[in-house]
Amino acid sequence: MNRFIDFFLKEQQLRWKVYLASCCIAFGYGFVNLYAFHRIEERVSLETVVLLFALVAVFVAVYVAKGTVFFGETEKPMRAIRLGWKLAVAGTAALALLTSTYLIGISRIQAAIVDFRLKSFAAFLDTVQAANLSDQQLRDRYKKIQSVVEVSSANQIPVDPALLQMTQTAISSSLKKRSPSEQTKQLGWTTSIELESLAYTRKVQTGAIIPVPARQIANTGGYLINSPVSIDNGSIYVQGEHSWFALGPGGGQFVLNQSTVVFDKIDFLGFFSEPAIKLVGDRSNALVRDSIMQNLVQPLDRITWIDVSFANSRPLYAEGAPLRLRNVSFKDCDLSHLSFPWVFGPVSSELVKRIREANGQPITFTYEPVSK
Repeated sequence: MNRFIDFFLKEQQLRWKVYLASCCIAFGYGFVNLYAFHRIEERVSLETVVLLFALVAVFVAVYVAKGTVFFGETEKPMRAIRLGWKLAVAGTAALALLTSTYLIGISRIQAAIVDFRLKSFAAFLDTVQAANLSDQQLRDRYKKIQSVVEVSSANQIPVDPALLQMTQTAISSSLKKRSPSEQTKQLGWTTSIELESLAYTRKVQTGAIIPVPARQIANTGGYLINSPVSIDNGSIYVQGEHSWFALGPGGGQFVLNQSTVVFDKIDFLGFFSEPAIKLVGDRSNALVRDSIMQNLVQPLDRITWIDVSFANSRPLYAEGAPLRLRNVSFKDCDLSHLSFPWVFGPVSSELVKRIREANGQPITFTYEPVSK
């Protein structure tokens, strides 16, 4: 008991050593878990605080039991002094870093690191040096970008959407300026799709895009659409929670006229009459994410499909048109009309082959025509 009281009343130098050492170890634990293992911030913060108090308690217990924590003053006085100064400097630095991390915010620090990496990747891909990269080196760059995107998405890091779009443009440009292998093309365009998807997510999170509820987009106020819903010269983001749009046989479909539309967690149920999404004009674009397409006749080209499941449907594809599939599955689908006008070309033949080999499992396949 006397040693316990002495630790807090008399051993001032030792007490500060214990506090600084505990802060240093706890900071190292938190730093490694956040930035090396990319764990969730809230959980790591709690564990770091618990570890900090546990370390102090252990050091105090050791002192009470043995009368010393570090090297004893009588055993190695000079070394103990040197160790104390070094430990004090290291602990002070650790404490300063820990305090600044808390004040700035872990997520903001993570975002700054990711933004810096994306900016560096994008800038490098536009340099003359990048044009001389080998096929393998270019793939390695794309894999690094893909890894950054996956970590940012999984940990909800607030990345700058403008940098995501800039990186996407840089990848597109790097692919169009050279003739890489098919493997590199697939990886590059897939990474571009993931960048686009995360950019939309971040725009919604920052308020740059205001999502439109599924019920609002259906003019009837419900989810049954019996006539075309035309979206002209605009950009909207339709968001649901796997909300169903039943497209009636009377012509229910979404007609995008020189517009860009994102369907997020919107499911479509058709009657094999009209396509659920029809693009009109060369400036029309659509992105469908985390959706189910059932009983539909739907062209795949010029639309970006991410985490989409086609069931009992008839997909179509115009040979030579842009094709963007990321984790898309086809179950019990009629593939006989996949290429219009029913003449299989190299892209549609490869697509049919991959769908059949996947046997209902998701596939990733892209094609971007080369402008001459």
